[in-house]
Amino acid sequence: MTGVITFASPDCDYVMMKKMKRPIELGLLRIFRYFTGVAVVYFAILWGYTLFAAGWEESVQFQFLGNFVVYLGLYGYLSFPFLERRLKKLFLPLGLLVAALFPVIGNFVYLLHPAQANIFTIINRSWLWLPILFVPLVLIAWQYNFKVVLAYIVFTNGLELIVLFAVLDKFTYETLPLVSVPLLRAFAFGTVGYIVNILVETQRMQNQKLIQTNLRLNQYMSTLEQLATNRERNRLAAELHDTLAHTLSGLAINLEAIKTVVQPTQVEAQKMLDYSLNTTRLGLDETRRALKALRAGPLEDLGLKLALYNLIQTASARCSIPVSLNCPDQLPVLPLEVEQSIYRITQEGLENIVRHANASQAEVNVEVKTEEIELTIHDDGIGFDQGQPPKEENFGLRGLQERAASVGGKLVVESRPGNGTTVRFVWERFSD
Repeated sequence: MTGVITFASPDCDYVMMKKMKRPIELGLLRIFRYFTGVAVVYFAILWGYTLFAAGWEESVQFQFLGNFVVYLGLYGYLSFPFLERRLKKLFLPLGLLVAALFPVIGNFVYLLHPAQANIFTIINRSWLWLPILFVPLVLIAWQYNFKVVLAYIVFTNGLELIVLFAVLDKFTYETLPLVSVPLLRAFAFGTVGYIVNILVETQRMQNQKLIQTNLRLNQYMSTLEQLATNRERNRLAAELHDTLAHTLSGLAINLEAIKTVVQPTQVEAQKMLDYSLNTTRLGLDETRRALKALRAGPLEDLGLKLALYNLIQTASARCSIPVSLNCPDQLPVLPLEVEQSIYRITQEGLENIVRHANASQAEVNVEVKTEEIELTIHDDGIGFDQGQPPKEENFGLRGLQERAASVGGKLVVESRPGNGTTVRFVWERFSD
């Protein structure tokens, strides 16, 4: 029976990127800091204007002064990198919360005393906060999804509607514009936020595709370079085999022939012939070892996935059971020693299945996770009692564990009598 070979083809790079925590977009913090600087100047001008212009209440002056102080502190908050390192993922949300919260609170203070101004003044003041609330909206849509944008819109405009409902005795034709202002602002914020979010998501997808394409091109170039190197090595090996190895073999044969015709009385000649023959044989052995090392192996010649494929085909043919391979079509670029470990561990695991498992089926899985590569070799054979492990010369468990440890990986063997055996090798891709 031939092995049943199957391949899984998930887009591993895209899945990994989706699972990874999204970092702060490049340039976002710089724009946020510029905005807070402008807001500081904005509220400073408004506060100064209320101080020297007639007819402004002290509560309004205090409101502008409070926002000036808050945004000045926020500017300082965004200007110290050590705070970002300390707060980590909370750094940006806290800054955006402060930027949105205090203008809303300040407006609430004014709306709770509507008798201080007429309807048109309240409307004008409501639109006054538009530029202050608009920039955080764009930053939120830039960094987060549309659900967060909706939450921001509800927070900044919904609460204003609640306050208006509380302070207005009844709705009339004259008070209708008061209610329409936050509604119009919410609609404008939703439209802009949705457009910004769509544009940013499109850009992210395009960048991700470019990254994936670049990785595949690098893999392709690396493969071509490796194939060219392997071809040259195989050519040199063939040349050495056809010339030096054949020459040494012929020389050894000639020396053996000469030795048979030399008279036993010619002791010195016999010694010289023995020395020359031994030297020739040693040279031939060294040449053969060099040729073996020079020739590209299956892993170097075919790549990891095809090399595993060949291993599985061979093992399946030897033990006459189906052996499946589940492996992504696009494997990440791995260090050569890690690929060697995956190949050798698979080779030894399959050898154990062929010789000892008495299984009806087996499978080899290569899974690419966010931060690690996991190799699993499983069979449904007789298994063994891990409390009384089999002889190391039969299963080579110590050798597998040493090989895994040599590349910074971890190998675990799980088995129970009658329930088969599982060999799991894990290597953390981004570990130090």
